[in-house]
Amino acid sequence: MENTSSSYAATRDQLSEFLIRATLIESYHSFARHDKPYPFATPESLRPGISTAAYEHPFQRSALILVVDGPLPASLRKHIRFRSANEMTVANLSRLAPEIAGNLIPPQGLSMNDEGFPALLGRLLDMDYALLMQRPAENTPISLSHVHVKVERLTDNAVRVLARDLGYIRRTLYEKGEVHAEMLERKFYEYFGFAANSSGRKCAAAMAAQLLAAEASRFAVFASCQEDCRLTVIDESEIVTHHLLIRIKAEALKRIGAEQVAHYSINDRMEPGGHTVVCYRARFRRTLAAQPAKSADAVRSDIGLEEPWLELTEAYILPVPGLNVPALPYNWIS
Repeated sequence: MENTSSSYAATRDQLSEFLIRATLIESYHSFARHDKPYPFATPESLRPGISTAAYEHPFQRSALILVVDGPLPASLRKHIRFRSANEMTVANLSRLAPEIAGNLIPPQGLSMNDEGFPALLGRLLDMDYALLMQRPAENTPISLSHVHVKVERLTDNAVRVLARDLGYIRRTLYEKGEVHAEMLERKFYEYFGFAANSSGRKCAAAMAAQLLAAEASRFAVFASCQEDCRLTVIDESEIVTHHLLIRIKAEALKRIGAEQVAHYSINDRMEPGGHTVVCYRARFRRTLAAQPAKSADAVRSDIGLEEPWLELTEAYILPVPGLNVPALPYNWIS
């Protein structure tokens, strides 16, 4: 019998590594091939609750993948569109993505350990909407079940549910006025690790995470977008994880414990100023202001809306995917 806990963790780790390669490292090299400067993030851009520029970088790969450790509850079909019409079959793929199906070499299976599946997954990332991976039965692996998955929910409804659950409103989103409702919407996106003015895949990722948190015991939402050039992971815990590329001088990398710069550097040649490019992982935990009120009947003070809803808990420089060397603690943000 398959150990579902360990297999879920393995699938999540494999998918994280795969997406770091596909959405971060490959995107960096795409910018270089097109002789375009890479839009490196600033430490300030990770500050919870800020707004960011809405410009979409054309050489940055996007992705949105929902992973569920079990069958996705049928009650979510209203908001997460997984049906027979978008089930992962050759016939459906020929209709939804003929450019992929035309020269498709079918993999041996649709889980991360199946030969040929990562190559297929890499091609599917560029499809619109989301991909859904789930465990159809207890003794089966987590596998890709649906493509072209739409996440549809009114933003007002999503914000209202979170604000009510945390105790910032009693019943309706606008019960304290429009300005208060707008602040709640900004905090909604902050709760899931995104900029206050998020849209597109980030909006869909936040709503999917909220829906899954109410119905699924264990899940992960992976989102990469062209605006901020980072990979965000949201799950059933109070932790939000960001992966992004940053620059660091080779000497500084050695000072914090790198035996060989090549174990961490993803670029073929140094950036100007003697910098190398590495993958950075920052994990944030939701603060008390983003936890449910102690009394279910109490409406909490709006002071909590002025406080950060996320706080940094750990930050590491990661080794190049596939290398078994330790991650290096590095406080780049503060």
